[in-house]
Amino acid sequence: MTEGTPAQRLRLALEMSEFGVQMYRTRMRRLYPNAPAAEIDAKVAAWLLSRSGTGEAVGQPTARFA
Repeated sequence: MTEGTPAQRLRLALEMSEFGVQMYRTRMRRLYPNAPAAEIDAKVAAWLLSRSGTGEAVGQPTARFA
């Protein structure tokens, strides 16, 4: 999976990150259908701020992608 230039790989990583945020936003809309957009935005922002960004999220380690 090391194909492409560094710029292409970075662009792909950023697109995947944005897709994840969109998925979370969609989930919040589904869970809170009557919530105003500002409340959904706040939930998404809180979720983003709660992420460590270091790959040390809660869960079991996997070698699936190694």
